Amino acid sequence: MVDFSESYQELANEITIGSIADGELKVTEFFRIFAQLAAENGDCPDLDYTPVLNESGSGYRVDGYAFDLPEGTDDPAGELYLAVCVHYQEEYLPVVNARDVDLAVSQVERFLKAIHSAKTLEAMEESSHAYRLAIQIRQYKPRLARIRVLMFTNGHLKTRRKMFDTRIFGDLPIQINVLDIERYERISRSGSDPVEVEFKEDFEGAISCLPASMGSTGFSSYIFAMQGPVLAKIFATYGSRLLEQNVRTYLQAKTSVNKGILKTIQECPSMFFAYNNGITGTASSVVTERLPDGALGIASIRDFQIVNGGQTTASILYARDAMKCNLDEVYVQVKLSVIGEERLGEVVPKISEYANTQNKVSLADLASNSPVQIRIERLSKEISTPQRAGELHVTRWFYERARGQYRNLFAYKSAAIRSRIETEYPKNQLLVKTDLAKYELAFNGRPHHVSEGEQKCFQRYVTSVLVGYGDGIDLNEFWFKCVVAKAIVFRSLDKEIAQSEWYKAAKGLKAQTVAYSVAAVAQAFRVGEMQIDLMRIWRDQTVPKVLTDWMLGWASRIHKILNDPPGMVKNPSEFAKKEFCWTLYILPLVEAPPEKICDYGVSLSEFGEEVGRGRKEERKNRKLDFDVAIANLVPKAAELRRIATGKNLLSNNNSRALEKLQAGRITLTRAEKNSLIALLERLEVAF
Repeated sequence: MVDFSESYQELANEITIGSIADGELKVTEFFRIFAQLAAENGDCPDLDYTPVLNESGSGYRVDGYAFDLPEGTDDPAGELYLAVCVHYQEEYLPVVNARDVDLAVSQVERFLKAIHSAKTLEAMEESSHAYRLAIQIRQYKPRLARIRVLMFTNGHLKTRRKMFDTRIFGDLPIQINVLDIERYERISRSGSDPVEVEFKEDFEGAISCLPASMGSTGFSSYIFAMQGPVLAKIFATYGSRLLEQNVRTYLQAKTSVNKGILKTIQECPSMFFAYNNGITGTASSVVTERLPDGALGIASIRDFQIVNGGQTTASILYARDAMKCNLDEVYVQVKLSVIGEERLGEVVPKISEYANTQNKVSLADLASNSPVQIRIERLSKEISTPQRAGELHVTRWFYERARGQYRNLFAYKSAAIRSRIETEYPKNQLLVKTDLAKYELAFNGRPHHVSEGEQKCFQRYVTSVLVGYGDGIDLNEFWFKCVVAKAIVFRSLDKEIAQSEWYKAAKGLKAQTVAYSVAAVAQAFRVGEMQIDLMRIWRDQTVPKVLTDWMLGWASRIHKILNDPPGMVKNPSEFAKKEFCWTLYILPLVEAPPEKICDYGVSLSEFGEEVGRGRKEERKNRKLDFDVAIANLVPKAAELRRIATGKNLLSNNNSRALEKLQAGRITLTRAEKNSLIALLERLEVAF
C-alpha cells in the first residue's frame, strides 16, 4: 500500500509558506490549492472562496461555491457546487473514514436548511459571506437540478465505498465527491485522476458490446449502445470529469444545450440511435465478462473519458432533469478506444482533435502539447535571467505547460541533484499556463475575465490571444521577457496587498483586486501613450518601490469599489466578473500617471520598435538555426516521415520537405521550411 505521509508533509510546508506570503489563514491557502486542482481535474468549475462558519449549536460550514447554470434557459438543469474543508494540522497523516465524510457533508446540509429560514436570514449581517451566498442560492434554486458537495481534506480517505450515497435536499439530489491526499498526489503528479465506471456494480449491469479491433500494439476498441438512463446517471455522478480536458475547456465557453438533440429525445426517442452520431470515448483498460446470453459485456471501464459527444451527453442529462423526459427508448452509440496508460497522454488529445474538427477553434489549441505551448516551454528553457550582483549563478523561469512537470523534475533524484535543480529553477520562478493567462489578460485590460477563474480565463486567453500568434514569430525572446516582467509586477502587487494594513482590516477579493489594479495601472500608462518599462523590470527581476507604492494606492481604491457592488449585483465576486465593473466603475477613474511614475515607462512607439526588433531577430535566428539544422535532419528524414505518418501529421508542404531531405536536397521553400518547423515542434524534436 502506498504511504502518502511524505506528500502530507510536503503539502503542509507548501500551505505554511503560502499562508505566510499571502498573510492568510492556512485553511485559506489549503482551499486555494485544492480548489485549483479540483477545477483542473473537472470535479467542479472554478470555485469562489466564501468562508461561512457557524459554530453555535450543531453549526454549519461552507468554504467555497460555484454555480453552473446553462445559458439561454431558466429550466431546472443547473448545478450548485459547495466545497467544505477538513484541514488537519497534525504531525502525522490522519485517516478519514465514511463517518468523517458524513459529518462534513452534514455541515453543508445544515447551512442549506438554515438559509431557507426567514428568521435565520434576517439575523445574518448583509455584508457577510453567509448572507451573500444565501441570497444567491435562494435566487437560483429554481434553476438547479442537483447540488454537488465537495469535501477537501488532507487526510487519507480509507473506505471501500467508491461512490457515496446520494442525499436529498427538498427535491434536489446531493451528490458527494471527496478530494483527499491520495487524489491530490495523483492529480499533482499526472494532471488528472482516472474515472472508473463500474457498470456491473453501480450502473444497472454490464453492457453488451462488440470488439471492433484487438490489435497487437496495445490498442483495442469496442462498439456498444448505452441506454439513455445509464448515460445520464453516469454523467450526473461524475460530471465534467468524464470529459477529456480539451473538450471540457471548450464546452465551458458555450454551455447551452443542443435543441436538435432535445427535440429528438422529446418527439421520437426510439430514433435517437439512428439520428445521432453518438459519442467517442477512450479508456486505459476495460474488464469484460460473458453475459447470460453468451454475448461479451463490458463490466467496468478504467480512465473513461469522452473526447467527442460531450454536448450529446450533457443534453441527455438536461432532457432527464429539466424536461423530465423518459429516456428508456434512447440509445447512444459508443465507440470506445482502449489505449495503454503509457500512451494516453499522446493519443487522447489526437483523438479529441480529429473527432472535433468541426469546432472553429481547434481543441488541440487548448492542449498542453499544442505547438504554441511547446514553443513557450522551449523559450523558458533557453532564456536565463540576468545575473545579479554577488550571485555566482543564473536562474531560469520554468514554464509548466502540463500539471506535474515541475514536481517531476525532482522525482527520484538525490538530494544534491534536487538542490542543483532548485537553484536553476527556483519555486518562486514557476510559471504555469493558467498564471500566464491571468497576467496577459490583466495587462490587456480584461480583469473581469481574469476574475472568472483560472480555467475560464485560460480558455479565453487561448481562443482570443494565443490563437493569433500563427507561426510563433511573436513568441520570441523579447515576448517571453515581457511576460516574465508582467508576472513579476502581478506577484509583487499581490504580496504588497497581502501585507497592507487596509487589506488586513477587510480581507477578501485579493485576487480580483490584483487583477483590476494591474489592468488600471497598465491602462494609466496607455493613457499617457506609454507602456510600463517591462525590460527594466526583467533586467532587475523586481519592481521599483516607487512604482509598487503607486500601484498599491490604486489597489486600495479598487478594493473598496469591488467590495461595494451596485444594488443590482449583491455579491462582490460576481460583480468583479462583469464587464461593466471594469468599464463603468474602474476605467473612468484611470488617468495618466504622475510625472515621477512616468520615469518607469517607455513610449508606445519605442515599445513598438522593440517588438519589431524582437520579431526581426527571431526570424533571423530561426533562419540561421534551421539552415544549420537541415543538414543534420537528412539522415533522420525517413524516420521522421514514418513517425509523422503514424501520427497523421503529414501535410503537402512537410511531406515535400521530407522527400527532398531523403534525397539529400536541403534547399527548401519558405512554406516547406515553416511546415517542417511546425512538424518538428509537434513531434517535440529538437532542431
